[in-house]
Amino acid sequence: MPAKKRKLGAAWAEHIFLDVVGYSKRTIESQTSVINFLNKIVRDSVRAHEPGADRTIYIPTGDGICVTLLNVGDPYDIQMQIALGILKRIREHNLHASDEQLAFEVRIGINANRDNVVVDINGNRNVAGAGINEASRIMNKADGGQILVGNPVFETLKSHNEYVSSFRPYSATVKHGLLLQVHQFVGNGRPFLNVSVPNAFQTPADIKAERGVRSTKGRSALRLGGLRIRAEIAWSEAEAKLAESVGLERKPLAIMALIDTGASITVINPQVAITCGLLRTGYTNISSVGHVAERPEYVGSIRFPGSDLKALDPVRLVACPLPGQDVACILGRDILEKWRLVYDGRTGNVQIED
Repeated sequence: MPAKKRKLGAAWAEHIFLDVVGYSKRTIESQTSVINFLNKIVRDSVRAHEPGADRTIYIPTGDGICVTLLNVGDPYDIQMQIALGILKRIREHNLHASDEQLAFEVRIGINANRDNVVVDINGNRNVAGAGINEASRIMNKADGGQILVGNPVFETLKSHNEYVSSFRPYSATVKHGLLLQVHQFVGNGRPFLNVSVPNAFQTPADIKAERGVRSTKGRSALRLGGLRIRAEIAWSEAEAKLAESVGLERKPLAIMALIDTGASITVINPQVAITCGLLRTGYTNISSVGHVAERPEYVGSIRFPGSDLKALDPVRLVACPLPGQDVACILGRDILEKWRLVYDGRTGNVQIED
């Protein structure tokens, strides 16, 4: 029979549960490096608030960590401050990462409950209870760079000035058919925070919006055989000069882009923005079939190697997942208006001039 966990007592526990997005797709060496980076980032973020070693439990989960704070009520939002500190430090790490395999994202779920503190099989303090279980399930509904919280945490934060109108509510069905009320933190002014609607809660209208807001009545390049062009995404020239002044350098990321005359704006896969370390400048609303989805907006540059097209710098880029696409960027009319496209339907040739 498995050994029973020895119970040390019950405590009010704040759980910050997180894991690395796309961890299994990395090389073994990169997985090790990312976890080492994550461990340091999490410890630094927790220690910045000095909750005390006796009130802090770190629980490794393989591709992530659960930080549990025991009976810590001051400050009232310590769990959110630590979570935001983790995301901020990860962004700073990604800006310095020399290899895209070492740049990473985490998703975060926060919950609170009166749970049991126990001794595990290795003789370490651990936690058992509904609070930590639900924290894991809440996290599983988030995407990279997002923070979702359970009802107990939401009730603590919602009445304070800092958090008024800062949450977006959802209902989530989790294991055993349990229905949870989940709240996404969407506070403004934090370039490292992903405020897009999580994939787990997206409607068909959201998904359509993410595919580049293509109009069925538009003369989309998809009808012209799906015109693709090689491109390179990088920092804007102004950002590159600022980074160079402090000794930072980042190579452009080569991608494949799709020309779509039915898209009003240019979008990139969110992973491109992360890998390139682009500067987030705010958020923009994408409308589709009467539905509005808020997406993060970045500034960067686009070059087109192997062509005579001029580089576009600075350029506005909106991060949207591109499900079902074999490209990492959709060039919309905001860029195409700078070009002249001539399509010969008899030969299938396309000529692009700027």
